[in-house]
Amino acid sequence: MKRILLVTCLLASLAGTATAQALIDPIRIWADGSSYLHFQDRTKSYVEVYCAFQRADFQFEDKEGVFEAIGFLYAEAFDKNGVLADSSSRFVIMSVQFLEDAYKKDVRIFEVLPLLLAPGKYSLKITAVDATTKRSGLATFELNVRDYSGDDLKMSDLEMAYDIEPQDTTARSSSLIKANRRVLPNPNRYFSNDDSLIYYYTEVYNLSGKNDPSNEFTVQATLHDAFGYELRKYALRTHKKPGATAVLTDAVPVKGIPGGAYELHIEVKDLATGLKTSASKRFMMIYGFEQLSPTMADSSAFTNMDAQLMEQVIKYISTSEEKNMYRDLDLEGKKAFLAQFWDRKNPKPGSPVNEFKNEIFRRFAYANQYYSTTLVTKDDGWKTDRGRVYITYGNPDNIERHPSSMGQKPFERWFYDRLPGQTGNDYCLFVDLDGYGNYRLVHSTIKGEISNPEWEAKIENDLLR
Repeated sequence: MKRILLVTCLLASLAGTATAQALIDPIRIWADGSSYLHFQDRTKSYVEVYCAFQRADFQFEDKEGVFEAIGFLYAEAFDKNGVLADSSSRFVIMSVQFLEDAYKKDVRIFEVLPLLLAPGKYSLKITAVDATTKRSGLATFELNVRDYSGDDLKMSDLEMAYDIEPQDTTARSSSLIKANRRVLPNPNRYFSNDDSLIYYYTEVYNLSGKNDPSNEFTVQATLHDAFGYELRKYALRTHKKPGATAVLTDAVPVKGIPGGAYELHIEVKDLATGLKTSASKRFMMIYGFEQLSPTMADSSAFTNMDAQLMEQVIKYISTSEEKNMYRDLDLEGKKAFLAQFWDRKNPKPGSPVNEFKNEIFRRFAYANQYYSTTLVTKDDGWKTDRGRVYITYGNPDNIERHPSSMGQKPFERWFYDRLPGQTGNDYCLFVDLDGYGNYRLVHSTIKGEISNPEWEAKIENDLLR
């Protein structure tokens, strides 16, 4: 009864938390989700919401020699009309023997919340509340819930994980344990360049019967960049069918790939029928959270080379006054300037994870990797027009590519659907003017960029020839 009253009080307090929350640091929370077949009712899908939060964000109190904090997680799923479709909640009890252990940095707590949802697109809202202080945090994401009705070969979403290991379910109970495995989720799908493996969990449904000529199925994993190009094709794996449903867990090596946005694609083929099914999920490879420069192993090793590199990194996101100030400072001054510069741009002030900084590092590395004119060193992509636009605005929502043809130069049109401060449905037109792969920006509808509609008319006329 006491627990029910506490739930009621916490839910009632959520509505009034937003205003007060602006005055204090929010609880840091990350969330993601995957949908699976619901065996009891195939008109709905079983959805798992993966949550992670920082233990140090909660207040611990002495409970007869043991220090304890109570967290409350609340997940809500809203359909396309904004109607609440399902919700789920859970208390999380955290205990430590010594108070200093409670506030160690970067200790994360992981939990899973279940939902039942009909196939379709949903907006997920996950709230974390400190039951003692009523301090809260919020995470949101979109989820397309798959349709698992019918008897054709199907596959669940992918769950990205830090680690997966066998687990005896009779020994302990945890929301992280399923199919005799303990799956440690990675809800933000950020992986460090130091990570050598990325784990995934998925399920396959409606495999053909064991009496078919082939009692095997294959699994092909591939790695794609942000634009869909295949970068790595991993070894093809063959498995015996355990029945109509199979659980797949594996790890793919990612050591050495540069920071950036990627997509892991898994394809399953039933060898008896030749039918295929697939699932994919995007993730990010990033540099260390505490770095001032993408090349630094730690924040204290700031060199003149780092300072020069950072002048390039912040070139498109700093004002002319900031650029001039940075150039006039000595090495220590530049280091202090950068710390303050990134702090000012941190979307979550006070959080050690500056997502804006990590995103700029990622864009800079990606621009050098894919838009450099120096194919060996790959260090000038940031200077090119495509590199500048990529660093400034991020991933295009779509790219229209046209290779060279008779009387027409190669060109690309990058589309941005919703840029802040813009009218929407903007684009940039790049043309390879000299034929050496260095595409120049010749026309754009983005405010502040070059505008030359004559170039667009020329391209359209060339396409009609």
